[in-house]
Amino acid sequence: MDMGEIMTYVATALGAGGLTQIINWRISKRKGIAEVKSDEIDNMRKAMEDFYKPLLHHQDERIAAQNVRIAELENEVKTLRDEKRQMELSYQKQIADLQQQITTITKALGIKASKQIRDEKKGKTANK
Repeated sequence: MDMGEIMTYVATALGAGGLTQIINWRISKRKGIAEVKSDEIDNMRKAMEDFYKPLLHHQDERIAAQNVRIAELENEVKTLRDEKRQMELSYQKQIADLQQQITTITKALGIKASKQIRDEKKGKTANK
């Protein structure tokens, strides 16, 4: 073996190993970059959860409080409507009673007036 041939083998071995090392280095570099990006995404997701989770929880509490208030208002409206119906019935009964009283008074006055007219025609004086 001459020196040229040995140098060729050595250069080939170094070249192949160097090429492999460069390829492995680039793959490792890309893998590292991908891991960093993945970690950044995880950190951003966690930060968003930490920020929005209390807001969502607070919003759920507000919604629950609003639902309670709505139920209270619905009950109050129902109570007021029932009271209104009762008052309307009471007023209708009072009106009917007053109409009956007016009719009775009108009849009584009418009878008294008729009697007075008859008495005046007969020449009697009206009793006061």
